[in-house]
Amino acid sequence: MGAEAPLGAEPSARRCFTPNEARLIKFEPGAGAYVRTRGGEAVLLTGPAACLDVSGEVSIGLRAVGLETADVCIGDPAHLDIRSHATILRTCNVEVARVVPQSEIAQLEDRQSP
Repeated sequence: MGAEAPLGAEPSARRCFTPNEARLIKFEPGAGAYVRTRGGEAVLLTGPAACLDVSGEVSIGLRAVGLETADVCIGDPAHLDIRSHATILRTCNVEVARVVPQSEIAQLEDRQSP
């Protein structure tokens, strides 16, 4: 299991993080869910559009597939638990698609900040 790779790490190194410490930045229709890791990086989670079509106040939980206490890395599948007042808990199968530059996060309207 990897720890979070530093921003200056060589590109071939797997970038991993502890999923239970991820915080939601924004659901973006058609793109996926943007989350921030404990290390401060933003990552994009992609999956079925119907599952990730979310509006209003929600909370999330991210879990590794298989060993639920494992770290997840860029390219890994994961489970995204979505909780809202309008619906009961729903789980989406997602992929940790890529690290997102801060400049791209800054362009997201109505994002939740950290």
